[in-house]
Amino acid sequence: MQQTEKILNDPENYALLITQGEVREVVIGVPHHAPLGVPTLPCEEHPYADENAGLIGYEVARLLNCRGIIACNSPIDPNKHKDSDYCQKILAWKPKFLVEVHGHGGNSAKFDIEISSGSTTRNFWSKEMAAKIRAKLSTRPQFHDYTLSGDINQIYFKAKKSYTITRDEWVAFHIELPWSIRKSKEKYSLFCEALAETISELLLSYDELSKLHLNPPPHA
Repeated sequence: MQQTEKILNDPENYALLITQGEVREVVIGVPHHAPLGVPTLPCEEHPYADENAGLIGYEVARLLNCRGIIACNSPIDPNKHKDSDYCQKILAWKPKFLVEVHGHGGNSAKFDIEISSGSTTRNFWSKEMAAKIRAKLSTRPQFHDYTLSGDINQIYFKAKKSYTITRDEWVAFHIELPWSIRKSKEKYSLFCEALAETISELLLSYDELSKLHLNPPPHA
């Protein structure tokens, strides 16, 4: 853990941090991590860092005992290019679920927390995740003032151009978190618990949910 913290808190050097776990169906990804106080990446294509997102991704992977992959201070945009080491590792792992943690500055987002599965055809999945997380956070007073949506028709961060989120090999979730959550250990720890529980529930219900996705009831 000491070496992991050193990597996640390094403000300059590029590293691809990989964590192993026994649950192979899930991968937690963070393509744009930089530590708190480092708002930019050395990447012309994606100059804005998702400060502290790597700590959140690492914690969720730990709670789930699953694989995690975190690109720190990346000079390229890892989740947009198939040939990146980040994408190639996920392709080799072939998970059922890929959950990416991102951060936004609040100027463009229509909701505090936005979740997308990359397309209207997979909107079912992001709405399912959002509903479960919303229910869990509703019991936490720290989150009573936060808005959340998993409907691609409502949110700003749709992730339609992300290679990792638009693949058909897995079900993908693109989660955008505000600065106020990412900077607060109390808040992001609670969010990590809610997210890990939600992913476990979705994984247990994967077959049933897949059938609902393909054959929704008439009122859906």
